[in-house]
Amino acid sequence: MTKNFSKFLLFAPCGAFILLNFLSAYYIVTNGTYNGDFDGIPTVHSKFEIWFYAGIASIPYLILYYIILKTAPMNVEPIRLPKLFIFFGFMVLILTLALTLNYNVGMVGKGLYSVPGLMKPLVVLINRIDTVTLAGIFILSPYIKFRNMVLVTALLLCISILRGSLQSVPFVLLLLFFRSLMFDPLSLMPAKSKKLIIYTFLFILGLFLIYFAQTLYEIRDMVRGAAESIRKIPTTYEFIFGKLIGRFSNISALLMFNGRYDLFYNRIEELQDFSYLLDCLKYIWGSFIKIPIMNHYDYFTSILDPDAYGFYAMQTGVLPVMSLSMMKSPIIMIFDVLITCLLVYYTVRLATFFLGYSGKYLAMSLLIFATLSGAPSQFSNPVFQLIVIMIIFLIIKYLVTTKGKTL
Repeated sequence: MTKNFSKFLLFAPCGAFILLNFLSAYYIVTNGTYNGDFDGIPTVHSKFEIWFYAGIASIPYLILYYIILKTAPMNVEPIRLPKLFIFFGFMVLILTLALTLNYNVGMVGKGLYSVPGLMKPLVVLINRIDTVTLAGIFILSPYIKFRNMVLVTALLLCISILRGSLQSVPFVLLLLFFRSLMFDPLSLMPAKSKKLIIYTFLFILGLFLIYFAQTLYEIRDMVRGAAESIRKIPTTYEFIFGKLIGRFSNISALLMFNGRYDLFYNRIEELQDFSYLLDCLKYIWGSFIKIPIMNHYDYFTSILDPDAYGFYAMQTGVLPVMSLSMMKSPIIMIFDVLITCLLVYYTVRLATFFLGYSGKYLAMSLLIFATLSGAPSQFSNPVFQLIVIMIIFLIIKYLVTTKGKTL
């Protein structure tokens, strides 16, 4: 893979999300309403402001691309995954699927789940291993055979849909896009003569998902137990631009934040000074300390939709989150920006431990959705998850190496 093509490949997701921001701006201008979480609310901004904020909302994607491009180490080879580690990964995915089916573990909108006492240690262990990150390593690793990669993809999609979430669908599509274009001589992908078939398959799959996206959303809402009235979508056009594209852009959230800036400022004391850092560390303390701590996206939701607070959190994007930190103090905002940059840096370094230079594609796949949502925990979770998976990998590798020396 040439250096220029590698840069293009890395930038492609950022370019796609920037395009979605401007498509959202087009919908907002022509339809006169916001989209995404604010679909149907009449606009109060001028056409110039909408297009201007579409450009502003795209800046975090450019910064993300620059940091990943500059921090990804050069000439680093992917690490070979022991068969025992691959077996362990498949067992985690299968057990996660079984726990979801039988005990509603990880289900969205289902509240607390209940499992037999003897199974609680297993559930705690499995929940500490993120199937999305683990599957991402497997899908992009050149040492995972193509048929095993397809199986991992199928398991991850089943887990996601059965839990009432569609977040893994675009993540998987992005990973498949990267894998199909990674011309690594070590890769165990099909021969180059078959790559046209793969590209055609991905194109047809993308069209298929867009065509049936509304059905997938209806299935998701049924799994979550949403009311029939909520599940109805007026037209295909409004569904694609108002809901689907709206969920993959954050211009509406930025416009709503701008339009109701005074509401956020007047109640800023409800947000703790270091809530961004506390939310980043939720992976560590969240299972042990049950103290309600207001985070940025819950605060954002409580201002714009008080009835929704406690039930779901709105997607904010990075800029409103950092603006809230700025309201607290410029020093706090600088601190939060530095934390975010460090999290991006270590996500890239940890991903390249498994995948070599191609680890930057896994980092991009994980972090671009964090940039979309603006949730601090989505920036920190990849770091914690990759550390956990790395520790398990090193233990398995040690056991395999020790056994080989003994024999």
